[in-house]
Amino acid sequence: MRLIASLFALFLIAPMAIAEEHAPSPSPFDQNYSAMEQVDAALGEALAADKRLLLVFGANWCHDSRGLAGHFQDPELAATLRDHYVTRFIDVGWRDQNQDVIRRFGVATLYATPMVMIIDPADETLLNRDQREAWGTAASTPVEEARAYFARWAGEVPATGGVVESSLIYQAMLIEIEVFEEEEGDRLARAYVDVGRWRALPEDERPEDFMAGYDEVDEWRRALPRQVARLRASARSMVTNALTELAGEAPVSSEIVAVFDQRNPDLHLEFQPHESARW
Repeated sequence: MRLIASLFALFLIAPMAIAEEHAPSPSPFDQNYSAMEQVDAALGEALAADKRLLLVFGANWCHDSRGLAGHFQDPELAATLRDHYVTRFIDVGWRDQNQDVIRRFGVATLYATPMVMIIDPADETLLNRDQREAWGTAASTPVEEARAYFARWAGEVPATGGVVESSLIYQAMLIEIEVFEEEEGDRLARAYVDVGRWRALPEDERPEDFMAGYDEVDEWRRALPRQVARLRASARSMVTNALTELAGEAPVSSEIVAVFDQRNPDLHLEFQPHESARW
């Protein structure tokens, strides 16, 4: 009898465990409001509470957007968010909506969903600019990584930079890359708008090459951040190699950097804008 009772209890518990494990992820993104007004109000709330503003740009159709929202329900992470952030979910449609909010914080467009912005409400500075796209695979990323990430950005922003970063030439190269990314990002954002408009049409009213355009934009959004990362790595490598050559056997110092900047060597980056007959 005890064996039968144990088996009966197991049969009752197992479906409950399976249901919990496969519980649907939250769907917190809502298009039925003015996102900019929500951001204005959230900035004021964050400033008054001495917290950071956390904007999550995504959509309910996106598995990873819902996955990150699911992580936010983890008790430890939820406590971090409650204590240190004012959080808002911004619906981007098919990456074609609320682009004015994205640009407000100095970003031309987004590459993947979700995109996370952590903002200092005092001056609207985007703190995690280089890591804003880190959660494009949120659904398959362990919650422990999310806990660590948001706990780190809840505190003081770690100081970055070193000898290479102090070079004016290196900083000028980074500005070139930022300008390129902004220009390409503007083009990509316009393409998002076109594709989003076509998707909203009945199938028989879409352009004949709709799928070709869709595929082009999808590949473009994946290729652009890879190119930007390669450009940044190339800029650092070129400056590091030039400084090392100039220093010879001596360590690279601020004095070496000053000489390097004064000589103003001709270092070139290879920019490759996306080639498109449409955009």
